Amino acid sequence: MRPEELEACCALGGTGWLTGVVRRSWKEGASSPELAFVAEQDKMPVGRVFFHRRSSPAELAMFGTHISAAVDFFATGRALLGTALAQLKDKGVIGIDYAIYDIYDPDPALYQALVEAVGFRQFQEKRRYVWQDSGAPMRVQVRLRFRTMPEAGEYSFEQAIGQVTVGTLDRADRARLKKYGAAETARWYMQVLKEGSFEPNDWLLGYLDDGRLCGLVVPRRLDDNEGTINYIGVAPELRGSGYGFDLLMKGTAILRAKGFKTVVAETDSENLPFYKELERAKYRHQGTLRCFCYKLA
Repeated sequence: MRPEELEACCALGGTGWLTGVVRRSWKEGASSPELAFVAEQDKMPVGRVFFHRRSSPAELAMFGTHISAAVDFFATGRALLGTALAQLKDKGVIGIDYAIYDIYDPDPALYQALVEAVGFRQFQEKRRYVWQDSGAPMRVQVRLRFRTMPEAGEYSFEQAIGQVTVGTLDRADRARLKKYGAAETARWYMQVLKEGSFEPNDWLLGYLDDGRLCGLVVPRRLDDNEGTINYIGVAPELRGSGYGFDLLMKGTAILRAKGFKTVVAETDSENLPFYKELERAKYRHQGTLRCFCYKLA
């Protein structure tokens, strides 16, 4: 895609707001015009798709996929994605992730059928939960002592991620652990979590009074209106004691103090213990996220 085509492409489907998102990803170096593709008819854009890098140039995430109603959906979509995937493979890309939100995508079933037709496979389903600030005082547990990243050091967070992913109920994490092991998974997570808005003072490790690590929580800005619980985990031996709730409330309180009235959290649909903690913290289930992957290598 040529940079001057961006605005017209993002306007497809009434999603002109996407222009700012893409320009920001280009500016930050997570993406570039070479990772954006457009389908044209009579010199007018009728389809577009964008990609951005995850933790390495070989792993990308696909987003902003849209095909105009004025053309054959599957013919145009398959041609657009087929061209993009072939060019990305030539650039050395080995894997692509794609997510479909049933509350955001105009026709989730249709886009799922399209990506599956070109070879994407679903590997996870996640539940999206939303907390809305009611103005009432928040009950934040004080059972834990917290240390920020500047206090504890970045390596302490990498070690903590390796510890809390043991026995995880998240299907994507289990697959990565099986393929790469705990140490490499923790390093990968650190890179991914630092993408975008990175506020090290908001990264928290929670400790028991005896000094043992309980878990961690990483709240962050999602956009101008919403915050998100970007990562949360409890040490395996301490699960089932309500510490996930403590960490969740602490992360939510940090985002509320920054002025966010809405906080989003996502969890694997198989992670029943955590979404019970979310509901206890007054988060409400709003939508389902289906995650797909495409392997080029």
